[in-house]
Amino acid sequence: MTASPELHLLEQLVFPARYETLSARLGPQLASVLVNPETETQNLLEDAARGMMARGEGLFLPIHAPSGTGKTTLANNLEKFLPGLFTPTILFSGNVNADSLARETAHHLSKFPANDQKIVPINIDHREGNPPTGTELSEIKRFLRQPGTGEKSMILWPDTQAEISENMSVAYSNIAGRPPVKLPFSISGPPPETWAEIAHNTLRLVNSIDSLEDLGVRPSDYDAAEYRSLGEYLRVISDDFSQLVTRMRREMRKALRLVILYATESSDAGVLTQLSSSNKFGLLDGSALLDASPDSEVGRWWKTRRGLLTSTIVRLDARVFSLPPSASIGALRRYGPEPVRARLDTLGIRLPGETTIARNIERCDLGKYLLGQSKSVLETKGTPTTSSLLAFQYLAEDGFTSGRDKPLNAAMAEALSALSHQKDLGYTTAAERQLDFCPLIPDNSLNFENESICLEYTWRAQEFLIAKNRGNIAAYCLRKLKNYSRELNWTPE
Repeated sequence: MTASPELHLLEQLVFPARYETLSARLGPQLASVLVNPETETQNLLEDAARGMMARGEGLFLPIHAPSGTGKTTLANNLEKFLPGLFTPTILFSGNVNADSLARETAHHLSKFPANDQKIVPINIDHREGNPPTGTELSEIKRFLRQPGTGEKSMILWPDTQAEISENMSVAYSNIAGRPPVKLPFSISGPPPETWAEIAHNTLRLVNSIDSLEDLGVRPSDYDAAEYRSLGEYLRVISDDFSQLVTRMRREMRKALRLVILYATESSDAGVLTQLSSSNKFGLLDGSALLDASPDSEVGRWWKTRRGLLTSTIVRLDARVFSLPPSASIGALRRYGPEPVRARLDTLGIRLPGETTIARNIERCDLGKYLLGQSKSVLETKGTPTTSSLLAFQYLAEDGFTSGRDKPLNAAMAEALSALSHQKDLGYTTAAERQLDFCPLIPDNSLNFENESICLEYTWRAQEFLIAKNRGNIAAYCLRKLKNYSRELNWTPE
């Protein structure tokens, strides 16, 4: 490999402006973004559904609305806007004939109880500007009168041109008779006062990160009255957000990441789960860090710079992981300073080979991160071997201050080099060496062709990753973020 396994956070940030992209990214979470259309539109659809039920036959429903109004969103989510009346929508893209429509509808209805009386919406969204031919209208008429399938179906045919929708309605009425409601439907999407909320939820859910508005693109700053449709409003915000992220990428010659590592007796992430994202593996959560250390000096410093804090975390793709004894002791036994190696030898810790060292790192959260096996949350259960735990406790008796940690950091650089060699990860390692493209001197750096990952270690005795240390841990992370922000000239202070 010549690049790190997982895309940098800056390469992942997006703001979809179209329904199709949003739906593909959010899946079931899409419901959290949906806002009901105007009451008049809901009433029109309910009238159409009730009229169908009264007649006992299906309905062909041309829909007209300008581009960006939300036609696709509406047509594809009727069961959410009018629960109890509609099943989920069939997204139909086949040939418009009675047999294919009946086949898909029958398959769809097989997923529901036989006595389910809900209407099946069928959205024909791939024919905008291309209305049905006379033959297709006859096939639609035949289908909508078929018992068991067509009689329970509402075919939605959206278009942006009022004339096309009107002509479709007249043509169908001429061959099928007067419909139960006046066609076509001219619809409207969510009210403008809800657009900022939609944009905010989109930004948050698609990226699985809170506080992204702090980067500088805030939906509430955009006046909905200035835009002709929700789609236009979202496209402007999407463009501005994309440009902002692009500027951030260009600010540095190479991408940069920060990983803070807690090397302790703890076998798992412990309290780190409370300070990091529940959706992005180990990603620091700025709000959680400030909430955990509100009275610390660095907490007060960041509190007035929330936008900078979010920006720093995003630009650095800043993560926090635990480094358990099962991963650290083997590295120290093989690569540590001579006194440390000798002490571990007296404890009966065998000299591990590169394969064993790589395997031990691979099994902890740091290894999973480097191998691109990131989970949504940090590891919270672990059982260190008795020998590695006792060995770590033995080393901790001398403490890790007064420069004693530097040779330990150097040993970890050697161990991570072994991991790169064993797994062909494509990075080189360095300890206490300035990066070639910025003034930072991290404890370790993992240098890929197009980016560097900076590792900052903090060695602590005992089971350190526990609740009573949450404030101290948060303050340490905030200090690291502050130092990086200053070194990179992101803040003049």
